[in-house]
Amino acid sequence: MKLTKSNHIKFILNPIVIGMLSLPLLAQAQVDDDGYGMVVTANRSAQSISDIAATVLVIEEEQIVEQAQSGVEFKDLLANLIPSLDVGSQSRSNAGQNMRGRSALVMIDGISLNSSRAVSRQFDSINPFNIARIEVVSGASAIYGGGSLGGIINIITKKGSDEEGAHYEAWVGAQSGFNSGEDLQYQVAQAFSFKKEKLDARLSISYEETGGMYDSNGDMILQDSTQTSSQYVSQLDVMGSVGYDITDTKRLELTAQFYDSGQDSDYGIDYGYGYANYFNTDEISMVKGYELDDQAKTTRYMLAANYIDSEFYNQTMNIQLYTRYESLRFNPFYAGTLSASEQNTTVVGSKFVFTAKPTDKLSLVYGADAEFEQFDATQTYYDTTTAAISNGLVLNSVGETDRYPDIDTLSLAAFLQADYDVSDALNLHAGVRYQYSYITVEDFVDKDQQYATLAGDTTDYDEIEGGNTSYSNTLFNVGALYKLNKHQQVWMNFSQGFEIPDSAKWYGQADYNDDGTVASSTNVSDNPLEGITTNSIELGWRLSNESLYTQLTAYYSLSDKKIEAQDDYSIEVVDDKVRIYGLEAQLDYYLTDALHAGGNFNYIVSETKSDGKWGNLDATSASPSKLTAYVSWQQDLYNTRLQTSQMFDYTDADDNDLEGYNTVDLLAGVQLPVGKLQFGITNLLNTEYQTLWSQRAVYYYGGSVNENLFNFEGQGRTYSVNYNVKF
Repeated sequence: MKLTKSNHIKFILNPIVIGMLSLPLLAQAQVDDDGYGMVVTANRSAQSISDIAATVLVIEEEQIVEQAQSGVEFKDLLANLIPSLDVGSQSRSNAGQNMRGRSALVMIDGISLNSSRAVSRQFDSINPFNIARIEVVSGASAIYGGGSLGGIINIITKKGSDEEGAHYEAWVGAQSGFNSGEDLQYQVAQAFSFKKEKLDARLSISYEETGGMYDSNGDMILQDSTQTSSQYVSQLDVMGSVGYDITDTKRLELTAQFYDSGQDSDYGIDYGYGYANYFNTDEISMVKGYELDDQAKTTRYMLAANYIDSEFYNQTMNIQLYTRYESLRFNPFYAGTLSASEQNTTVVGSKFVFTAKPTDKLSLVYGADAEFEQFDATQTYYDTTTAAISNGLVLNSVGETDRYPDIDTLSLAAFLQADYDVSDALNLHAGVRYQYSYITVEDFVDKDQQYATLAGDTTDYDEIEGGNTSYSNTLFNVGALYKLNKHQQVWMNFSQGFEIPDSAKWYGQADYNDDGTVASSTNVSDNPLEGITTNSIELGWRLSNESLYTQLTAYYSLSDKKIEAQDDYSIEVVDDKVRIYGLEAQLDYYLTDALHAGGNFNYIVSETKSDGKWGNLDATSASPSKLTAYVSWQQDLYNTRLQTSQMFDYTDADDNDLEGYNTVDLLAGVQLPVGKLQFGITNLLNTEYQTLWSQRAVYYYGGSVNENLFNFEGQGRTYSVNYNVKF
């Protein structure tokens, strides 16, 4: 094999090489002398929250368990506990679930789940059974680069035991709304961990199966035909880790995950004979008789190798090498043709992070990131005649084409972050990140012409020319933190972010002449995709003592361009500026040792400047304001939590509305002599509402079709019971 530039890089970053090396960027949950938690995500090194000039939140395992074992779905769980995160979709996708009105960088153990192709299934990636804690940073981060304009959610997984010997953990649970025998959901999970001298390990297997989902009127919720559904899904999550303490200062760790979440449903949408209900205003419903061999699915493999040396020439060295492969399949969607896509991404990468303290007052974090990604996608077409006479229920494949051009992305970056203690109370920080991205787009025949060929067109269509393009930018951050006293801090932070929009939705489109030659096209040479730069600033205040924790932040961000979705689901990057600003807050107050209350809110304004005037951002992407509140009572044997979440109304510049709604959940648990029982009632008041994603989808996909196709009602009152035991 001849080693060209492209496959030489692939050889260097080969997963087999990566699997033989290793490093942990992550620290165990710790607390500093003032009671603040220690995190690694904000500045890529272990640091107390009280020393960080940013809005930082840690969601501990106990909070995750209480929500998850009470029937709260993972995306909703995160939205309940993260002030800046939009409410969940209740579908498989987290499309449109923004942080501070912008996209979030989602990671598992510091490994990004974001890709160049913006498919929103980052939260369809892990079972809560395997999560130790979640670290959250709101707002743009210069030292992480692209994809983190709205913030960072770093999911940290459970590892081997800290105590000598063998240990076990098990979850068993069920959930139902008692609407019919179709809505039963259950989960079983088992983990084994051990520690023997310098070696520790953990192996876990969790399996979850969902049934149908029903709204507050007892009707089955429509399957999400755009981003795929959470109904009738079997989820398998297998995780393993092995750690070895080479010396007191050196540690080696391997982590692996296999995640498979696939749908197998006998229920589908009744579109009417000949798709009659697709274009008129008739109600759409779910019926039995759905026949499709390749239903929606998420498959992901991930392998990480970690190495840490806390005495590497008087500094701490962290090295992480990783590989990730995922295949994301969608259900068929009718848009002139009847087809479904499958999108595949392979990523290999490395991170090198060094932490040094040259003087008592100065701390440095510096390092480099390298990542190579390969993306390809196919489109499967189905027989429209068979589908039409079966009311859209029987789907037989007639062939497959390419959906998007193959795209390779090489990203290289170097960063330096400095913190300087001017005094015991005042800390200044500044950082810089240089990043370079090199994108290769393969030659491609427009998907419509590929379908025409599949349908029998004998025209010899020319390919749209591919090519290479690159992005090079330098991002800065600067800020200050002042400690008013032992328990309070105020801070100011400025940070820049850079985003490369979805290349697959930009390139590979063309108009053709009758002879099959390209008349005009979107290609790399003539129409290189522009990047988007965002500047963000925030002012914050934080207080923590024995009975009260609160955090209040005012934020503002400004982007130089805007991404607009087109009728054919491609994108345009226009020069309209986007500004998003608001207030984010969190409050937790212990009234007594047993009783505490609190909540969080995000008041947000999203605007775009068009024709010299500022107006509300499109409802397809703008984040509505949100408020959550709770009251909790906890003693040695019992715990109860009543929580509510309110999404507020939003109207964009074109008078498109997002209708707010409120839900209430009741969570309760009892400690048994062996193990613990956890109960839950979600949507306690059986509120009728349309999910945020449903309302966005109407504007994004609606057009001239029946808007009832996107009427994804919120799930009605649902009961759950779970048993958890550790031994």
